[in-house]
Amino acid sequence: MNFKTLARKIVVLLALMILIPSMSFAADRKMAIQLNSSDPLTQKMALLNARNLKAVIGKDNIDVELVVYGPGLSILKMESTNSSRVKDLMNRYGLKVSICEGTLKNYAKRHGGEPDIIEGVSRVPTGAIRILELQEQGYAYMRP
Repeated sequence: MNFKTLARKIVVLLALMILIPSMSFAADRKMAIQLNSSDPLTQKMALLNARNLKAVIGKDNIDVELVVYGPGLSILKMESTNSSRVKDLMNRYGLKVSICEGTLKNYAKRHGGEPDIIEGVSRVPTGAIRILELQEQGYAYMRP
């Protein structure tokens, strides 16, 4: 291999080393939205905030995760009036939704089983820890 060929390969390698770290497949902006209220207005505001963030900034330009625990569980029940809105946001805008396992366990103890919740919801050990994890990953925090 001659010097010219080696020099070109080094230049290409250096360019790739500079460019690849700046190429990110994750969104530039991130928002964690806490929902631990059964109040219909609070739940509606959480969903409106999520939709507005995705619609205005661009669904691929921001990651939004709705972290649900405690009384907020009601929004994820199949019979909830807002469950169709949650499903729509998940399908149309890529909204991520997580539910606290502790909340589901407490519900099951009181009601003899877990509620039927919408598909596609991630289960996390606790809502509070999930919010902490997201903030450690650079997510901003919002509580309507």
